[in-house]
Amino acid sequence: MNDSSRRAAGRLAAAAIVTYQLLLVAAVVARPDIDVTHKPVSEYAIGRPGWIAVAAFLACALSYAALAAAVPGRTARVLLVICAAGTAGVGVFVADPVSTPLDRLSTIGTLHVIAGLSALLLLPFAALFAGGRRRWLPLAGLLGHYALSVVIPPEGWPPRLLFLTYAIWVVLTAQHIVQQLRPTVPPRQQRAT
Repeated sequence: MNDSSRRAAGRLAAAAIVTYQLLLVAAVVARPDIDVTHKPVSEYAIGRPGWIAVAAFLACALSYAALAAAVPGRTARVLLVICAAGTAGVGVFVADPVSTPLDRLSTIGTLHVIAGLSALLLLPFAALFAGGRRRWLPLAGLLGHYALSVVIPPEGWPPRLLFLTYAIWVVLTAQHIVQQLRPTVPPRQQRAT
């Protein structure tokens, strides 16, 4: 992939992850009946306005796939593709209600959990392999998620903050790639007079 294509993929990754965050805000506004402090993000995909959350998850998957095309390093790319597939699975396989016991999950609900966990857990490793100064950010977000989950309900704010951390990492990484691959313009030759 040439530098121009990698820059375009980086821009797409940043735009798609910002779209993901905006769609999540729209989902929260569309579903005031869902308590953001006690319900997971996946709960917004259930019901009539669920298409907003599904679109958000697919935008996030697009972001990870685009970033996979932009980053150097095969391991980082493979992990990002797995994260993209997992996140797309989160959108396609709509979750069962959070009140459903794990031993009573539907097949679709089980696929949702597997897909979501794969993306949730692998993105920090993709970041570490992608390199860059901010490669620690998703791992710090994941550790923060677990630390917060001890203090407050793990379904509410901890994953939202984690996903925001992941989004910030995508934007910063994409921005770095775009700047790094910016074409250099040779200096003008001075005319002899």
